[in-house]
Amino acid sequence: MKFMIVNAFGRSNRGDSVLLDECIHEIRAKFPDAQIAGAVFEGIEAARAVHPAVVWSERIGNSSGGGAGRIKALIYLLAAWFSAWLPFLGRLLPEKQRQTLDAIRNSDVVISAPGGYIHDTNFAYFIALLHIHLGTIMGKTVILAPQSVGPIERPFSRAVARHVLGKVPFLCARESYSYDFLAHDLKLPEKQVYRTGDSAFWNTHVEDDPALIDGIFESLGVPSGKPVFGMTVVKWSFPKSKTAAADLERYTDAVARAADHMAETYGLQPVIFNQVSEDLPASLDVQRKAKTKVIVDQTSREPDILRAMIARSKVFLGTRFHSCIFSMMAGRPTFAIAYLPKTEYIMNDLKLTHRHTPIDAINYDYLIKQIGGDFENLSQAEAEIRDAVLVYQKDFSRLQDILGLIGAKR
Repeated sequence: MKFMIVNAFGRSNRGDSVLLDECIHEIRAKFPDAQIAGAVFEGIEAARAVHPAVVWSERIGNSSGGGAGRIKALIYLLAAWFSAWLPFLGRLLPEKQRQTLDAIRNSDVVISAPGGYIHDTNFAYFIALLHIHLGTIMGKTVILAPQSVGPIERPFSRAVARHVLGKVPFLCARESYSYDFLAHDLKLPEKQVYRTGDSAFWNTHVEDDPALIDGIFESLGVPSGKPVFGMTVVKWSFPKSKTAAADLERYTDAVARAADHMAETYGLQPVIFNQVSEDLPASLDVQRKAKTKVIVDQTSREPDILRAMIARSKVFLGTRFHSCIFSMMAGRPTFAIAYLPKTEYIMNDLKLTHRHTPIDAINYDYLIKQIGGDFENLSQAEAEIRDAVLVYQKDFSRLQDILGLIGAKR
């Protein structure tokens, strides 16, 4: 069996890294002798270093150079699309993108990588759908791995999604909202839609050398035995707001105040972990605003190490949602600030509706009450998180379960 993974971001976002790792692991679990290829938006060499047996290439549509770059991207996308009928047009693509097109053509199964977010906020929406569509028009078995779909606001965007996704036999929705959107809003056949969980809840690869993790914390200035208040921050653009800069300031203000509260009231050391390095300016802004000492880890670390570090938190306040999953997988009391709908939806699926607040309207008093109460009732809070994760894993299917159905629909 030949598998091609499309729509993977790369390894610079450690949440996406874990999802990509799990996707490859689950393919190998079901098909040990599978030949696997994958296309990433960025970081081919980084992906190859971790998974040398996978043949890596570049996302179709990548380009640079402003307006001229956008025109080139459109040419690449159209050339890839029409090459399904006129293969010679594939020669118009750059070599690394042509390798992606060839890998799709030569595959048996095309998987749209888990954790994606199909939402019509920018042109990347159409690029993601094109990679899925290439699989179906070339006659491959296509799987939309567990991810978020919707809301899709524009009528044209909805029509394109309905056309493309309607031909996909395995649509894995990772939240109840996405399932309802696919089955009821887009009115796709329910036999094609599968209710699954986020793949990160089944990935258990965590660094188990405590001396290594101790050494990293000490290098950051956190002495051994010092209790940690863990955090992640996002440099969010507030795309629907007319006062985006002010909204970002209010958000970082709230996180800084939370850090001060946990440090001054309970003696915890606030540490901002680095899931995505592009968030560092916002993390450093929180550090600047806080009255107490806030440590920002500016090093980009492999997911197994990042997860082991997050697990040292007594209480965790996360905005990057996969850092919240890493925390919950370790049984740490977790509160999420939702910058995308997926956070709210997955927390609700976990029956943890009381553990999130929207980024554009943070309920600060409630947030402080929750994280303070978690520390004061640590055993109870940890048990709640552990039980929620176990029930989630039991209630929802995983990608591996869907891979086991391939033979029935091929």
